[in-house]
Amino acid sequence: MVVSDEGEGPSSPENRRAMVKVIFIASLSHSGSTLLDLMLNAHPDVVSVGELKQLGRFARREKVHRKLQCTCGAASLWACDFWRQVSAHTERAVGRTIGELNVEDYDNQERFAEDNVALFQAISEMSGKRYVVDSSKHAVRLSLLLENPALEVVPIFLLRDPKGQICSSQKTSSSIIRLIGNYVRTNREIYELVKHRPHSVVRYEQLVRSPEQVLTVLMEDLSLSFNPRQLEWASQVRHNVGGNGMRRSRSSQLQLDEKWRDHLTLLQKLTIDAGTLLGRYPFAKSVPPRTVAELP
Repeated sequence: MVVSDEGEGPSSPENRRAMVKVIFIASLSHSGSTLLDLMLNAHPDVVSVGELKQLGRFARREKVHRKLQCTCGAASLWACDFWRQVSAHTERAVGRTIGELNVEDYDNQERFAEDNVALFQAISEMSGKRYVVDSSKHAVRLSLLLENPALEVVPIFLLRDPKGQICSSQKTSSSIIRLIGNYVRTNREIYELVKHRPHSVVRYEQLVRSPEQVLTVLMEDLSLSFNPRQLEWASQVRHNVGGNGMRRSRSSQLQLDEKWRDHLTLLQKLTIDAGTLLGRYPFAKSVPPRTVAELP
């Protein structure tokens, strides 16, 4: 799916930087992006840094708080050798540290484009990996990255059963109707962005039930091969910004989150099914990926 690199290989810093590939996980919140992020990070040729849209906020907070600790165990991003080196690299490139880069001001597009190119190049250089995963999810951020000719961006469209996603989202919002509207609207936005571009589709439920099969297909889409250590994602070094508590897990054991079966009433389930059935049809059929049943 991804066009192969041309040229004589990474014989110079310029060639190496040009080969950076950005894997962008696009989805709603509560759709399994942290899990997919960690599984990709465990591949020898891939580094994931979590939700880069939050990098500035994490870097600017001076007060040490567990939620702002680096997932490698460092007390903060500034106490983490990896992020300090990335920051030094971006400061040399554009004159700004990781706390000063524009990673989420989408109105200042010129600065956004310059800073994000410098950031992805720095992450690639410091990690020694060609593939950098950004699990920011946000459709507007994805749109601006896709428009940047200095970046090769490969979207992964991550979908979750609407009952599961909406049930998990009820922690922050109690309106089923509002959550249904958000589910349809956001997934349609992502679909419109990626439908004419090379991209992959991953379904949360399939990923948890059959991780090796789903990852095998996904890595082929990325011109890579599945690596067994991706199933031992919790044992790998991580520097993820943002995401849920799974990013600090010490266990790679998977458990499908289907709390919706008990937590939603029958009326709520029927309402969600009815409200998302027609609305989600186009993106549910996106590019169509091979299903687990079709995998070898």
